[in-house]
Amino acid sequence: MDSVTVLSVDELLAGVRIEDGAGRQLLCEGHVDAYDICGWPYGPMRVAGDARAQEWCDRLRGIARDIALIECVAGILAEARFRKVAVATCTLAGGDADMGHASMLLDAWNLRGVERRAASVLAARRATALIRSRPGEAAIGAIAEALLERGRLTGTETAVLCRRAYGGRQCAFGAWNACWPPTLEQLRRGFLPGFEGAD
Repeated sequence: MDSVTVLSVDELLAGVRIEDGAGRQLLCEGHVDAYDICGWPYGPMRVAGDARAQEWCDRLRGIARDIALIECVAGILAEARFRKVAVATCTLAGGDADMGHASMLLDAWNLRGVERRAASVLAARRATALIRSRPGEAAIGAIAEALLERGRLTGTETAVLCRRAYGGRQCAFGAWNACWPPTLEQLRRGFLPGFEGAD
């Protein structure tokens, strides 16, 4: 993550715009500028080697997709929880970009009908478990308070707040790969792979 930015009501009324990492001017109340872990194309990628190498590659791509879908939903759910308003309110008031990205991911993976609905519902359940966990709630509160105070956080500052909320713990990159998918109970407990008490 590069940065998180929110505008005050006065800034919105004055027409202040947020600039994203690509230099585009965005007319919105808040924006998270981050690298998309999925890249393009999202669908099956052929790798050299045996069937096991292809199977592992497909698994990693699926995990990246699952995480990206959780991220699309989590911001809206976290905002609704912090503001104590309906999820629909946050979706309509600024979550359209996140929902558009989720739809693009599902399209790119050619998920249709029941499979598409199942992936969307599972992402929402995982995001809900994550933000309702004790560390998740602490991270949301800390980030929201810092944004209300300063209006902008770098990715590093956001990571520090999250690490504090998780008792100083932080996953190494790819730590989830060996134990994906997490159960909803693991997410509710604030489970991180590779730490004492990890299942």
